[in-house]
Amino acid sequence: MENKVVEEKQHMNIPLMIPYKMGNFHLSHRVVLAPLSRQRSYGNVFFQLHAILYYSQRTTKGGLLIGEAIVISETGIGYKDVPGIWTNEQVEAWKPIIFSPSALGLYMVESLNKYDIAYCHVVEPRMKTACEKIECSKSLIPLRKAYKGTFIVAGGYDREDGNRVVVEDRADLVSYERLFISNPNLPKRFELNTPLNKYNRETFYTPDHVVGHTDYPILETTT
Repeated sequence: MENKVVEEKQHMNIPLMIPYKMGNFHLSHRVVLAPLSRQRSYGNVFFQLHAILYYSQRTTKGGLLIGEAIVISETGIGYKDVPGIWTNEQVEAWKPIIFSPSALGLYMVESLNKYDIAYCHVVEPRMKTACEKIECSKSLIPLRKAYKGTFIVAGGYDREDGNRVVVEDRADLVSYERLFISNPNLPKRFELNTPLNKYNRETFYTPDHVVGHTDYPILETTT
């Protein structure tokens, strides 16, 4: 019991680990998986075992995972091997992911449609080039003030940036892209402030269901 109290106090010292209530959902932390095109839905059918593994690796109790974009028509395909949902086969293929107990975060997102809940997810113009970061910390303040619901930001944030944006009330939640790809249990790494795996840009969109997708090392903890 004492250890649990100490752990909760430690969480309160890390802004990204502070729980957040989004409508009817109680999130245990503020680290969100951004919607990322992975181009590994071969034949535009989402369900393969690697898809379940990929989302399960990034699932935490009370965490929020935003699923990748879905093509609603065959004429709308913009990239190879992106998931579709215009046939019955594709609709059925989503169910093992959505209703998998280990993919609770993704299920939560899908369930938002059942309630009068919405969020505003914006990308802050913080990246001038792929490798050079620029600061536009006040660029989203007008949107933040105008929007009354849950406000989610993205844009190359790291642990320090994410904590700062929450402390300064410039966002409720922070979504991560590349860091979440290379660090499946990113929230736990942020909590413990451990070193992060480096991502490999060359494997972001390679048509391999393991390499650059589910083969990044997971942080092993004793608790």
